[in-house]
Amino acid sequence: MIDLLIESKAIGSDEVDIYLSSRYRVTTIIPFQGNPVMNIYLLTKEELNDFLEGYDQYAEFLVSAEPAEAIA
Repeated sequence: MIDLLIESKAIGSDEVDIYLSSRYRVTTIIPFQGNPVMNIYLLTKEELNDFLEGYDQYAEFLVSAEPAEAIA
């Protein structure tokens, strides 16, 4: 197995709380033959976990996942 980790750093619990209470903008691509589609989702941390469960079974592939906004 190839080690793909390029950086690891310690963070504070306040920063963890921010990430846990954020929504994430997730961009995916479905490479349909002749009609590819890009999908953009806005997911909470829990929804993101559900989304990724069994994700490797779909033709859709993840392009990016980044924090979009904190939930008040």
